[in-house]
Amino acid sequence: RMPQLRTDWEGISPQQREEMAPSLEDPDQKSVEELEQHFGSSATKGLTSKQAEEILARDGPNELEKPPKPTLLMLFILQLTGFVIILLLIAAVASITVNATGPNKGDVLSYTTGKAIFVIVILNAGIAAWTEHKAGDALEALSKMTQASIFVVRDGHEVKVDVPDVVRGDLVVLGTGDVVPADMRLIEADDVKVSEMALTG
Repeated sequence: RMPQLRTDWEGISPQQREEMAPSLEDPDQKSVEELEQHFGSSATKGLTSKQAEEILARDGPNELEKPPKPTLLMLFILQLTGFVIILLLIAAVASITVNATGPNKGDVLSYTTGKAIFVIVILNAGIAAWTEHKAGDALEALSKMTQASIFVVRDGHEVKVDVPDVVRGDLVVLGTGDVVPADMRLIEADDVKVSEMALTG
């Protein structure tokens, strides 16, 4: 029987959710019946849709943890840390300092070179940061469009779900060319071959 699951996971960190999830030592040494009992699943009917929704809410999506996306301001600041950019900024400061202490310090036009360097550097950093930000958005949208999907058994029927929606206890049906979506235990197999090029190169 499956333990009572909660659905109010707001404000709870992924680490805390992991600790609250039912643990199982050495799952590869357990029998199929023990795995069924532990996950509240069935080797023939899989999970129910309600169970899958609750587990997904508790554990989160089936995907590697992504680093936080840099903001536009962070990208702009990073653009200013390049070696050449720092040299240009130093040159601009030196130009303004020399003119401010020279005989023509009262002449506004004498500061033109330093100001021009500053403006060019800021414009260049801004354009580069905006371009990188938009490129990141485009790549993220493309990855969502090409996201793999897999067949699982829920409520006794095969349904197609996105790989991030696969949860613990799901009964996964693999076919030719399918991507193995997670660490799994094979229950039935016939002439199975797996390409590990993505892992081994």
